[in-house]
Amino acid sequence: MALVACLAALVTAAPAGAKETYCSPTGDYCTSVAKVKGVRYLRISTFSFRGRVKICVKDPTATRACHSFKLRKARSLYQAKVLWKRNYQNAGPGTYTVTFFWTGTKLGPALSFRVV
Repeated sequence: MALVACLAALVTAAPAGAKETYCSPTGDYCTSVAKVKGVRYLRISTFSFRGRVKICVKDPTATRACHSFKLRKARSLYQAKVLWKRNYQNAGPGTYTVTFFWTGTKLGPALSFRVV
């Protein structure tokens, strides 16, 4: 039940047509780059795997930065919830592309958000 609520929150966090959220077809994990109360979070939630995830951000200048984060227990899920501004450089206005990896495997499509 908690998984359904979490997945619903991730899916409804982005406006229609935005590529800010993704849930795997099996429902094993969801990724998001949505803003919550004005703060940009990069987030992955899963019940299927543990360990560390790598989150890579490509800024508008095409500079790519990747960092590893531990999946932490959050109720019935494991989650990495990362503040974008604290962990990645703000290169100014434009589109930022975010990719999530687990054990070298890309998780879903790249997500994106705009900075104005």
